[in-house]
Amino acid sequence: ELAGSGGMAEVFRSYTHGASGFRRTVAIKRIVEDLSHNPEFVAMFVEEARVVADLVHPNIVQVHDFDQDERGRYYLVMEWVEGLNLADWARAYRNAERPTPWPLVAAIGIEVLKGLAAAHERHDHQGQHVPIFHRDVTPHNILLSTTGVVKLADFGLARAMDRARITEPHILKGKLSYVAPELVSGNDPTMQSDLFGVGIVLWEAL
Repeated sequence: ELAGSGGMAEVFRSYTHGASGFRRTVAIKRIVEDLSHNPEFVAMFVEEARVVADLVHPNIVQVHDFDQDERGRYYLVMEWVEGLNLADWARAYRNAERPTPWPLVAAIGIEVLKGLAAAHERHDHQGQHVPIFHRDVTPHNILLSTTGVVKLADFGLARAMDRARITEPHILKGKLSYVAPELVSGNDPTMQSDLFGVGIVLWEAL
């Protein structure tokens, strides 16, 4: 079933099937139909799969598989996180006319920073430091599981520093409210760019 969709991709809740009735809930992400034949978006989707495959961390949504369907459309099979995102969590408090508990907001922020640290401190198979910058830290990309685990999702705009640019330098991608000033100016992302997004997210949640 369709679990969510955005401007670039849609996510479905599905199941894997195995021997003796084995079944596991997963998320399947694929490019929206209108963009599925756009070379730039396909390249970004393939890059997302490559980037996240190397990021194994409790605070990052894990990728299980990457393949093509019978129509040649790429899809990602990812960990399904049962719960809600930070935007919906904070909205529930607003609707109830209650402030969000600052200790919980701080705890969520710490877990997000742990996930980002794993991306920022990434090393390749030769031991070289090749960080990954998320570039899209927003409330919708912070998932809060029913077991109390915080997961950073959607590395679709991530920039891995062991690859050249995919998009043109003057093109800005991401939700403008959370984009660091240096990215608006056309500069390369840095660790500080992601931390700027975290700061905006936490301020907004509070």
